[in-house]
Amino acid sequence: QQLSFQTELQTEYADAAYGDIASFDPQEVASVFQHSFNTDFDSELWRWKYRQGKSIVARVEAGKEVVAHYGGAPRDIVYFGKNAKAIQICDVMVLPEKRTTYGKNSLFFKTAATFLEREIGHNVEHLLGFGFPNQKAMNIALRLGLYEKTDDFCELLFPRENFVGRQCSQFLQALDLHQPSHRLEVDRLWADMRDSMVEAIIGLRNWQYLQYRYFDHPSKGYECFLLGDGGSEAAMAVVVVKPHEESYLVMDIVCAAADYKAVIEKLNILLAQRDNDFNCRLWITKGWIEALRLEGAVEKDLGIEIPCNTWNPGPSAAKLYGAWWLTAGDMDFT
Repeated sequence: QQLSFQTELQTEYADAAYGDIASFDPQEVASVFQHSFNTDFDSELWRWKYRQGKSIVARVEAGKEVVAHYGGAPRDIVYFGKNAKAIQICDVMVLPEKRTTYGKNSLFFKTAATFLEREIGHNVEHLLGFGFPNQKAMNIALRLGLYEKTDDFCELLFPRENFVGRQCSQFLQALDLHQPSHRLEVDRLWADMRDSMVEAIIGLRNWQYLQYRYFDHPSKGYECFLLGDGGSEAAMAVVVVKPHEESYLVMDIVCAAADYKAVIEKLNILLAQRDNDFNCRLWITKGWIEALRLEGAVEKDLGIEIPCNTWNPGPSAAKLYGAWWLTAGDMDFT
């Protein structure tokens, strides 16, 4: 009986058909999405996310409904000072009734391995993959040899009482990317950030990326600012925030690494002046937490591990460990 069961597992998806992003209409994944994440499928958000995206879908056999999906959003990065490409893994899902096993005969494994072999590693388009899987998905991928861990995602909470009543000479100015001067400021600050992080891995943050990520996002739920310096025409930083659980969640910072703590301090003071009922939170990879920690900040582990691909030949987890600069803006694509 055990032999018969194992044989059934090995042949259960023998006729499965796998296709790339051109092989399906987004509405074909709506049911898988809704059953996997218990939330409505948003076709406009999907189109935005996968504007240049990659996917692998699985059907039990050719012509049947989509039952699994493994996707990714490409990202230009700076990899230890050099331009490279990465892909952010997202929308990893299998219909609940098809999650009978998570071994190497499962749809999850076969769909994931197909994607990794096609998209991530030394000899394909994207050098690196990264993402923010829940703990169950991470544990399964680790056990199957698909991923290894490169860092943890953490929160710094800056209690508002540490900043209420304080003053600073800086100010927040709404970022307007229709203005050429604001575009130039963003790219100047990004160049400073890039040059100061040659020992890191960081996603491109020029004005075109900010336009796509925050201004073109269907929800329009972000506030984007230049942090001005009262004594200079040059901005100190670009900062992006979003309301989150009675707090301001810092989505992005663009400035030289030497200015991180000063920018976070000034931002907290200015946000407290505007609304002293809200705390400020920042999500960051643990490898960079000391570069942003202020006195009185409260650290919390978010229970999210950052993976890298180990199925296809690529940079080792040891080389990548602690190097990724990832913030809430890299994670929150919803």
